[in-house]
Amino acid sequence: MAGRVMRRSAALRAELALVEDLEPIEDAHLQAKQAYEGARASGDPEAIRAAKQVKVETANRLNETREWLRREAEIVKLQTVTIPKLEGILAKPMLVKHGDNGAVEDREARAQVEAALKLARKELEEANATAVVVRRELEALGAFVVGDPVPPDLPPGSADVTAPSLTVKPQTGKAVI
Repeated sequence: MAGRVMRRSAALRAELALVEDLEPIEDAHLQAKQAYEGARASGDPEAIRAAKQVKVETANRLNETREWLRREAEIVKLQTVTIPKLEGILAKPMLVKHGDNGAVEDREARAQVEAALKLARKELEEANATAVVVRRELEALGAFVVGDPVPPDLPPGSADVTAPSLTVKPQTGKAVI
């Protein structure tokens, strides 16, 4: 029972840390949305365009940050949960009842778990490759990236990134006024 409580506490702490990391970006986006609504109420086309541009930029930054955090969380889950769990299953005998008095190795079940492990390792490799590319792009833009994408031993701060303010080209299209 104590192990279960610890996992729930750790999950809550991780979720709280994520909310705290995203809070300034979400606040900026909320302020941009409110400024846009204010500009629309004023009826000034120039103010509306400027407010719309800021709103789009903050929305893009928020989405990019969320995508980055999801990718890092996916890598961490594969390394710390999925792959070790599958390896643990394979380390034990996988028996199926055979007759009245015995059991034999279940080759079909073992093959399924081995295939799932192979797939998880491939997903991890692909996710790491994507993370490396994103980190290099961030570094090219002047960001400071701490550590490798997510090292196997997961030291604290392995996914920490600080970046200067970036100008993001709107992806939602032009504003129609």
